[in-house]
Amino acid sequence: MDIEISNEDSDYMYNIVQKIIDKCGPRMPCSPQEAKSAEIIKKELEETCDEVKIEPFKCHPRAALGWIRIVIFIVLLSFCSFFLIKLFQESFWAYFLSVLSSLFIFIGILIAWEEFFCYEEFIDPIFKEKDSQNVIGKIRTTGEIKNVIIFSGHHDSALQFNLLKYLKHGYVIIVLLGFGILFFWFIASLIFLILTIFTFVLDFAMIYDFFLNIALWLLIIGAIPLVILLFFVTPGKRANKVPGAVDNLSAVAIVLGIGRFLKNHKEVIPKNTEIRLISFGCEEAFLRGAYRYVEAHLEELKNYDAECVNLDTIQSIDYLTFSDKEPTTRTIHSEEVVQKLIKAAELVGVKVKVASLGGVSFLEKIVGLIGGGTDAAAFSKSNIKASSITALNLLKIVHFYHQETDTPDKIEKGVLENTLKICIGYLINESKTN
Repeated sequence: MDIEISNEDSDYMYNIVQKIIDKCGPRMPCSPQEAKSAEIIKKELEETCDEVKIEPFKCHPRAALGWIRIVIFIVLLSFCSFFLIKLFQESFWAYFLSVLSSLFIFIGILIAWEEFFCYEEFIDPIFKEKDSQNVIGKIRTTGEIKNVIIFSGHHDSALQFNLLKYLKHGYVIIVLLGFGILFFWFIASLIFLILTIFTFVLDFAMIYDFFLNIALWLLIIGAIPLVILLFFVTPGKRANKVPGAVDNLSAVAIVLGIGRFLKNHKEVIPKNTEIRLISFGCEEAFLRGAYRYVEAHLEELKNYDAECVNLDTIQSIDYLTFSDKEPTTRTIHSEEVVQKLIKAAELVGVKVKVASLGGVSFLEKIVGLIGGGTDAAAFSKSNIKASSITALNLLKIVHFYHQETDTPDKIEKGVLENTLKICIGYLINESKTN
């Protein structure tokens, strides 16, 4: 089926990306620029939606990456505690320091796990609380509302990743070494602690010397990565340098494009189905905007059997992908939504693939493990049916992802149109079903 995207609508999507960047600049979570972009998006949605509102919320945005420095400091305390054992081998303090060393690394592992691999607000309260906002537009349909379909993106942009800017592909190596040191030292420290319990059988000095060599080698290997990771992002407003064209105004443009298309093609809207067009704040602060939205509307979303088609980093026309899972947070997305997206792509004749976030090759899987998540995870983790559409060329992203170079020219011509067609195809299929 050929869905025609007018030149006017096509130009609009690319132009709105440029317009928001020109008027707001970089938009790190909870910044005045993020709030200004939300107002622009609200105004655009008011041209196409029956109801538009901004829902404010609070969160602790710096916790999303601030945990890194805290964990590094705790890891160094663990190593220091272990090395101090050398001075107290013949006393009770050796055992105390063994426990302390293991405790420090356990706390470090726990913070990393909860904050990054679970996106929980584990240590968030120790960071400053700030204001952000979600923008929600609703398009009503005929008859009683029985279903809700959400199309979403996010309007905030990332803090600049200094490691990506200066190290490019070396970024992955440094991050993996950092996590590797954390994991292996945790295992070694735990084994050492267990063995010290049996020192009435084994010689404590011999055990300590063996693990001392391990600790020294881990520290030698990990010293440079750990120091580099301290500069993962720049403190304060100086980190607010990323225009965020690909990540994620590309998605916002499509969400707005859906509204423009539906305004002139009401017949596409499924009966008894409300369409919600949402732009979330603070996605780059570990999806806080999406989590706040789902938390506030959970009962309603479940009552209406809601589905969310999230859009994120729509950059390359040859890499359109539907995510069935997100490895970092171990999120499994709705098979039903994925299958509907596949049928929508077939309907409109757009070539896509289905894969976990990141991809299917070895390198892509590694990136997926440490690449974070999308707003769809906030829905799926609450048992609301969801999936994300992405379109990133991993070979190119090191040159612009979360950097000052994430500018409108990085969005390939045609990718926004094809993604819009898939979203419209999704609604057409729903209309046929209803």
